[in-house]
Amino acid sequence: MRSQYNFESDIKFLTGKGALRNSTVALSNMGARRVMLICDETSVKHGQLNSLLRQVGKDLNIACQYKKVLEYAMAEDCDKALRLFKEKECDSIIALGQRSAIYVAKAVKIMLKDGVSFMSNYLDCAVNNISSKPIPLTVIPTYLSSGIEASNNVRIRCEDKRVIQLDTPFAQTNFLVLDPCLCSIVGRKSIASTGLNALAMAITSLTSGVNVDPMTKVYALDAITLLTDNFEQCMMYSGIRKYRFNVAFATALAGCAYWSSPNALLTELGDLICDYSGADYRDVFNILFAKGVEKIDFKCDFDTYALVNLIGYNQYVDVRDGKNSGQIIKESVNNYYAKLKKYVKYPLKLKDLGIGDEVLSKVYDEFSKVGDAEKIDYANKLLKDE
Repeated sequence: MRSQYNFESDIKFLTGKGALRNSTVALSNMGARRVMLICDETSVKHGQLNSLLRQVGKDLNIACQYKKVLEYAMAEDCDKALRLFKEKECDSIIALGQRSAIYVAKAVKIMLKDGVSFMSNYLDCAVNNISSKPIPLTVIPTYLSSGIEASNNVRIRCEDKRVIQLDTPFAQTNFLVLDPCLCSIVGRKSIASTGLNALAMAITSLTSGVNVDPMTKVYALDAITLLTDNFEQCMMYSGIRKYRFNVAFATALAGCAYWSSPNALLTELGDLICDYSGADYRDVFNILFAKGVEKIDFKCDFDTYALVNLIGYNQYVDVRDGKNSGQIIKESVNNYYAKLKKYVKYPLKLKDLGIGDEVLSKVYDEFSKVGDAEKIDYANKLLKDE
């Protein structure tokens, strides 16, 4: 089991066998006496909720559970969860599951801090920049995480299809727990989506700007190391929990790197496509990333020396002398996708996900409304030839 602090954003990580059992002490130290658990229906169906309750049920007072979050985080979920939190007089939140459950938990934390009763209020107003009511938030991601655990991003849908987008430090995760017992067996397609998602986030964070934060580099390179050591084994032996856990851990680390670096364009475009099409975010993000690697010139050079020391030469990342960052990135991504063909038919174009010209046209129009030349050029490069 590993326990470490990210002093840049003050998030504690507890990972490895026994992490859930040991988390109860840290939660108690944070003042968690009456905990509200928010999870998605997928976590209930696949048994992660029961695994969590078996590990912490005797040592942690879970006063109430909101288990109705579906694939997308809805404003109605936030409102209902908030009312339940107040009714049961809770003092802290645990989010278990995927992207949608984590968004709802972060939204409830913000609403409690602001004294807001309805999430739709944020359609017309911003988050208050003053905090007088800290609410400890623990995030327990499942194997199919998308790396948003360490982000300050919240994205909530309304019934009228409008989207509430918040990016605030008051959505911060205080404690992130990843335990192998939550890494349930999934198919190769899901393993491929998760592994590629981690790779995309890690590489994007390394190439996002000249002044990449040192901690961002550490998380990104650690994520790549874990992936290159475990990705193919996980595809071949998906029944072995160790490999699934290491890929899940890589995704969490890559998410820490990605959300602490400039990434607005790729995320914004991916979110819009998912809004209009209903496609899986990981698949869309991975396809856009791969297209970007081929079509967009990298403007900065990351530390290849550090990459050599951490990874060395392997079948995925070739860092021999004479190659610049752009060459390494292109070849690494191509190697990952080439390996996937041995195990699973993975979508390589948005059209493979059933996303047609009508949706892409709407996305392009929406993405270029502000008239920003950089955004329009970016969208044009990634959406054409589809």
